[in-house]
Amino acid sequence: MSSADSEDPTVADASTVHEEKKPAGKFATLWGKLGLDAGTLMMMAKGALPPTIFTAMYQNSTIAATYGTMGYLVTIVASLSMCILPRAKLVQLTIQNSIAVCLGSATALFGLWTATIARSHNPSSPTSAFNGSAAAVSAAWLFANIWLVNVFRAKFPALSIPVILYTIFISVVFTYGPLLTMPRAISIVVLLLKAFMTGFALSLVVGLVVIPVNCRMVWWRGVGGYLEGCKKLLKEQKTFMQQYEDISSYDTHKPSTDKSAPPPLSIAQKTHSDLFAKLTIDLPMAKRETAIGHYTTRDLRATHKHLQATVLPLQGMTAILDIFDRGVAHAAANEDGECHGKEQFSEVMRVLREPYGVIGGLCEEAVEHTMILLELGGRKQDKKATDVEEGAVKVAGQIGFCDVLQERVETFYATRTDEIKSHFKAKVPVDVGDMTRKAQTMLDDDAKSMLYLVLFMEHLLRSASESLLSLARFAEATKASGILDRRRFVYPSLRRVKKWLLSADGGGDDVVDVGDVGGGSRCKAPGIGPVLDPEHLPAASGLQRVGDVLSRCAELFRSDESSFGIRVACATMVVAAPGFFESSYVFFNEKRLMWAMIMVAIGMSPTSGASLVGFIGRIVGTVMAVIFAFVNWYIVDGNTAGVIVLLWFFVAIQFYFIIKIPQTIQSVFTAMITQIMIIGYELQVRVVGIPASEASGQPVLGINDLGWYRLLVTLAGIGVAFFFTVFPYPTSTRSRIRSDVAAELYLLAQSYSNTISLVRMRIDGTAGDETDRYSHGAVFEKRRAKLMTSSIIALDSLRRNSAMTVFEPSLRGAWPKAHYDHLIDVCASISTYLSIIAFASRSFSHSSQAWVRDLSALLKTMETRSPQVTGLLCLLSTSLAGGRPLPPAVVVPGSYGLSKALEERDAEILGIERCGEEGYIAFAVLQVAVSILVADLGRLVGGVEGLVGSVEFPGDFGVGEKGKVA
Repeated sequence: MSSADSEDPTVADASTVHEEKKPAGKFATLWGKLGLDAGTLMMMAKGALPPTIFTAMYQNSTIAATYGTMGYLVTIVASLSMCILPRAKLVQLTIQNSIAVCLGSATALFGLWTATIARSHNPSSPTSAFNGSAAAVSAAWLFANIWLVNVFRAKFPALSIPVILYTIFISVVFTYGPLLTMPRAISIVVLLLKAFMTGFALSLVVGLVVIPVNCRMVWWRGVGGYLEGCKKLLKEQKTFMQQYEDISSYDTHKPSTDKSAPPPLSIAQKTHSDLFAKLTIDLPMAKRETAIGHYTTRDLRATHKHLQATVLPLQGMTAILDIFDRGVAHAAANEDGECHGKEQFSEVMRVLREPYGVIGGLCEEAVEHTMILLELGGRKQDKKATDVEEGAVKVAGQIGFCDVLQERVETFYATRTDEIKSHFKAKVPVDVGDMTRKAQTMLDDDAKSMLYLVLFMEHLLRSASESLLSLARFAEATKASGILDRRRFVYPSLRRVKKWLLSADGGGDDVVDVGDVGGGSRCKAPGIGPVLDPEHLPAASGLQRVGDVLSRCAELFRSDESSFGIRVACATMVVAAPGFFESSYVFFNEKRLMWAMIMVAIGMSPTSGASLVGFIGRIVGTVMAVIFAFVNWYIVDGNTAGVIVLLWFFVAIQFYFIIKIPQTIQSVFTAMITQIMIIGYELQVRVVGIPASEASGQPVLGINDLGWYRLLVTLAGIGVAFFFTVFPYPTSTRSRIRSDVAAELYLLAQSYSNTISLVRMRIDGTAGDETDRYSHGAVFEKRRAKLMTSSIIALDSLRRNSAMTVFEPSLRGAWPKAHYDHLIDVCASISTYLSIIAFASRSFSHSSQAWVRDLSALLKTMETRSPQVTGLLCLLSTSLAGGRPLPPAVVVPGSYGLSKALEERDAEILGIERCGEEGYIAFAVLQVAVSILVADLGRLVGGVEGLVGSVEFPGDFGVGEKGKVA
């Protein structure tokens, strides 16, 4: 087995190799922008091999006799089978494709059998092979299959490729249905099944043998990329602190209005978040992989757990950008306090400069140490440094370096609390004569706000250092255990394989689906159609179960997915209709309209925005494919060997877009199919001859005529697909955004309620041992994490859909994109600060009894407001989902006043002398996060009201309703 077949993360990768380079020229710069590194070039070459190999094989007369006129179909299937996928994903896709085609063959045989029965009841004339009854039955089967399979495609986007292949299979079979007897039908289905399975097998063999890549290798490279992202994020945070110490030089409106140039810190934050999201998505397949490597499945799970612990502190530290924006904008809005507000933020930056410089640097060293030990890149370890005498200073990459980092962290924080006390004691009033002890230690509101913000940021910074040091210690333990010194055969357990096979959409047990929230209910707001959760239904009688099944079927027929399937089926039948009439089926066959029909079936998208983008992309791809085909043929003057070599070259170019721009995969598939059909057909005619090629009823065309035929037929199919996307009414991305934002608001209501309950349990001591997964705290924390993960996934989908709205025509007035983007950003902010609240509340379990007693009483006040907040979020969700105006004078919960309430209970508990206690720090984090959360609730109400308006009753300064839903 080759070294590339292992899970060795040290395999060269452009994302993890960092060397100093000389200034590059224009060509090198362009090459770098294209991302044409060695790995990409190898994958492009690999992706083009299956269709090229079979095209070469088909030149053998024995192979040509076996596959007949279906030879080019094998080439198409081989190219669509994605041999460039990592091994576990490729095996999974091959299994899914095989199941889809086997189901297609069984369905086709049954459908053709019913067509032949109809033929026997209404025989056609002896002079005609076409039978009207068989045509009607075949058309009905085609319509039903296209509808059902596209319902699955809309519901499970991960099954797009199996659906495409299934569509091609049944389309070919049923368009020939009116002409076939049963023996002929069986022979065609068997030949098609043989062609498809050959394409799958060829792709699978190439994927497993040529430059093999496994999911573990990909995952460990992702770990290296994530750690690089951590270092980048830490550097940008330090730079931000240094850059805006003097806030007077800051352009007040730049952060909020200059969307074309987001701050580098914001870019680094998003990159860091995306890298971890990809790690989480790739983890299930890495666990299912079989490989020769260092790590077991348990090691992967442990590594991911340690990485996950670093995400929230590092992401939370970037809250300074959000707080900074809010503070400066608020100061600018209040002209009288502008200078004072800027001075406060400048002072906060100066106070935080030292910890961000020192601890941030130590965090970077911890990341570097981890990368060296796990052999994920980083600085090359100096071999001389590894032979130092006992007692010498340890360096990154040496066992024991974590102790050095830990000592430096403790040394810094040993005096840090006193420095903060000294800084803020200077703000305590002293010129008041006989002051009480409380007055001697209390700050005014402005100074207290500054102290809370400093403690908020330092808590996250210290948590980040602790989590990164924990990760580094894990790397040391892994290195010391000898795991990296030997390889072993690793494979998934039977339990994991079983779960893998049962996961219909490739998600499995490790991926949280947006629709899997709260024990299985769909993540939708009230009125958007929640799905029943069978686990929580009471025991039902047989009749009740039948009723439940019928109810679910009715829900399916009423769903958006079913509506999309019907659109696709109707559009397909518009093109396919001539093939089911005796007067036009010859025209349908001769003009090769079958491929226009297939382009309709695979070219439609559930929303008009995506369809318009896909429509343009497919047109461009088809035109380029025809040009490539002509160049492919004429540059070597039709020489077979040269044509095959250039076919590999041009298909490899198209795989570049699949690798680098996955969003274009449907357009690339359309282009690839078009070029392979043109070149493959011409080479096929050379091998099998003109008589055999015309036996199907299609006249042989030269490449000049065939190229333009394919272009026109493909464009016609794409045009029909787009027409039925907007007819009789468009299913727009915009309407989905409205319902999805409503669903996100409902999800936030659940998250808020769950988080407040978790905080209360931790303070009261009723959470139990959270390392025990059955304890109350562990159950609520697991649910909170699940809700937050679902929220992140939903928000990411919302941002993508919002970007698509710019491509949709505005038929009903201007679309308030900025308004919805604002709502999405506010929802993301609330989700983030809820996570910070839950994270900080862990400290309450270790606080002194005084803190626990006072906070427990204080949270009773918060509990009385918790139903108000959840109720408000549910109201906003329902109003936006149904497009109904809000009630008059919606009350937004005001500030909780936590600090004042706590001081009233204990006059000295918030004194400056106690700011180093865990309870004080956790309270400061809670105070800052809750204050911002309350402000965001007000922004949410204003945003929703701006979209749906509010009701005004007689006597309320107006009559009727104002505002309209967008």
